Amino acid sequence: MNPKDIKLGIQPDIYQRPKEAFEFAAEHNFTHVELLMDHPYYSIENLSYAELLELKGSYDVEILLHAPATSINFLSISDVARKASYMELERTMNFAERCEARLVTVHIGWNPGFITARGFVFQPELYMTHNYNALTREFYAFAKHYDGQLSIENTIRLDESLTRALKFLLENTEVSLTFDIGHYNAKGGHDLFLKNFNRVRNIHLHDNNGREDLHLALGRGNVELSIIPQNYSGYLTIETRDREAILESKEYLMEMIK
Repeated sequence: MNPKDIKLGIQPDIYQRPKEAFEFAAEHNFTHVELLMDHPYYSIENLSYAELLELKGSYDVEILLHAPATSINFLSISDVARKASYMELERTMNFAERCEARLVTVHIGWNPGFITARGFVFQPELYMTHNYNALTREFYAFAKHYDGQLSIENTIRLDESLTRALKFLLENTEVSLTFDIGHYNAKGGHDLFLKNFNRVRNIHLHDNNGREDLHLALGRGNVELSIIPQNYSGYLTIETRDREAILESKEYLMEMIK
């Protein structure tokens, strides 16, 4: 990667309101901001697309969106919850179009485990058929309409059924991928993303100890940036959500790719 050509951006510090976030990004020569829509400052309820368009134009900073992750779950066993999840994602995609967001990153969801007298128990075999069907039927029907603007992030551990379902989506839609290098380092099971790096349009950058998802500044853990292909030309997004860690990560990254 050539330092002059990289598209390096941020998810804002959690204390930064929209104007502060765009000012900070422009001041430090970041190319884009990715707005985490779970945050009250950046939710559709509190932020208008007109305000974002004005900020985008004023500071010459591109917009990416991260769809709400706490309020949507496409792997829920509840039909009602999944239907509501697609309604929320549809609302996010419409908002993205209005504010000229280049990409919308989304989590596929999760399945519950249970606290017992034996400790925490997760039974993946209970969900395998359900997960495969939910993604290859419902998510497929949604994703095929968005021509790569919708980007799936690696979050939960991918078992065999989830891997098959994501392969199906990659083969039958134009869905993109967001590669979270911290999740890859801490959770494992995400080799599908490395094998399909030609579909990756955004990389989330943060560090950890290989066991916990800590979102540390780059260089503070054992994440290996060398796994990113040299010819990668998509977005790089620092996801520490802390002003000092953002700047520390930028300095570390620039030193690594000199």
